[in-house]
Amino acid sequence: MVGRLLGHSEVETTARFARLAEDSVRDAAIRVSDSIASGFPVESGSVGPDATD
Repeated sequence: MVGRLLGHSEVETTARFARLAEDSVRDAAIRVSDSIASGFPVESGSVGPDATD
């Protein structure tokens, strides 16, 4: 259905673009998490509901 709306005649074309979009989202999430992590160093074992100061 989505492929037809986009004018794709082959399912493979739509799948290719969907995979590219997933890769872009994953790459952006990694960049954001790396940026956050660099500003908030966390020691091993100090994260979670039972963590103490």
